[in-house]
Amino acid sequence: MIQLRSHKTSKEIIQFLQEIHCKDLNSIECEQLLKVFLTPAEIDAIAQRVQIVDLISKGVAQREISEKLGVGIATVTRGSRMLQENPDLLSRVFPRISDSF
Repeated sequence: MIQLRSHKTSKEIIQFLQEIHCKDLNSIECEQLLKVFLTPAEIDAIAQRVQIVDLISKGVAQREISEKLGVGIATVTRGSRMLQENPDLLSRVFPRISDSF
């Protein structure tokens, strides 16, 4: 009998994402794939977090980001903390970070 686990591990999800990357999907296919796995609210939340990190990396003040995006200052502060705790990784995605931190 096959034992089914209820959740995939982070490692398995990362492996799955790497395999998808190798498929060379176009932007429409990538968007469709996101919609298969994520709700519209989850997609919006990820997009918002990316936007917060991008604005912080551009030097925009946290209060301004909070007002511009209509999110709480704690949400923006979390993004800033993630930048400070992971500068090497995030500077590969947001090149401006290496100048800021």
